[in-house]
Amino acid sequence: MRIAVVLAAVAALGCDKNGTSTQTGVSSSCTVTLSGSISGSYDCRPATTLWSSADNKGDFSFGVTASGTRPAISLAILWPGQPKDTAYTNADSAAQAAVSITTSTNQVWQAAVGPGVTATGSYTLVFSSLVVGSTNATGIGYSADGTLNATLTAVTASGASGVVLVTATF
Repeated sequence: MRIAVVLAAVAALGCDKNGTSTQTGVSSSCTVTLSGSISGSYDCRPATTLWSSADNKGDFSFGVTASGTRPAISLAILWPGQPKDTAYTNADSAAQAAVSITTSTNQVWQAAVGPGVTATGSYTLVFSSLVVGSTNATGIGYSADGTLNATLTAVTASGASGVVLVTATF
């Protein structure tokens, strides 16, 4: 459920995608490229990196809204503790993630891992730079730079097939 809450928070941020100013917890740039069963390159701002003091979990997330032939892309990756300049993968012992792509014809590819989830696909998230933005009673927002590489598998019941490779730079 926390992953769904993170995705809803990302959608609610309402960042000006055309602006160049840095916002606390929001990367100044984010581009996601898809290849394999579907392809394309899209602006994935706002990409957020946050830490919650309530559950001592960090998270990185972004979303792309579907429009015409552009698929919906949602991503939320969580880990214990504050974010660090390191790599996070689906093989980490406490990994939690939900990454999905949905086309206009409702074909779905996904990578998921975590409690109560059947693990599928894979990802590697690497932070190359993290700068503390704001700190408050609920947590910390970071301006982050890095990369994400993921392999999403088809949800065959949706009519999807093959894999989609996801590369994001933020």
